[in-house]
Amino acid sequence: MKISKEITIFIVFLTLVVLLGLFTNALSDIRTPANNELKMGGMSIRFEDGTSESEVKAVLENYNMTTNYSIDCNTGSVGNKYYIMVDKDNRDIRRELRKGMEEENKDWIISSSATGIRKGHSYVIAVSEQAVNDEKFLSILNKYDTQVKKFVWCYIRFEKPDGFRYWIPEEDAVKMKNELENNESIITVSIDYINDQ
Repeated sequence: MKISKEITIFIVFLTLVVLLGLFTNALSDIRTPANNELKMGGMSIRFEDGTSESEVKAVLENYNMTTNYSIDCNTGSVGNKYYIMVDKDNRDIRRELRKGMEEENKDWIISSSATGIRKGHSYVIAVSEQAVNDEKFLSILNKYDTQVKKFVWCYIRFEKPDGFRYWIPEEDAVKMKNELENNESIITVSIDYINDQ
């Protein structure tokens, strides 16, 4: 059986089209689709002790947020409720707190913040609830005229005008986080990523 030249060319052409289609699909599977980008649905913000909800709203209004949001402050169980502020040059209190923790075999300082968060000329160090009720811990603080303070936790949830959850791209979220952390009354900002998958 003899195959004509046109049919042979046509079969080769179809084979190349199929191979090209398979190759293109394989490449598209390698690239990350745009809808898989990281998305931020909200932020947890730790404000300094004594910050009122109206002050929180004023900070956010001054930032000129372009997205609708709701605010929940100090609701539910929040981690790291307490903190102390230690002058960056005062190594004595930190040394004495570490020594006291070893002697008493207690966890006064929350490990993730052992070195503290730098805020101006001070370090903000998260302390455990156990520490707040410990006489030895409180006596060390008293010696250095340092007081336990309580974080004001606020959760900012991005929403559409109809109240449904909304998100912003990670790039915008990181920029917002960095700008908010420049505010004197804000200790830290944590981004809440959402997963659509």
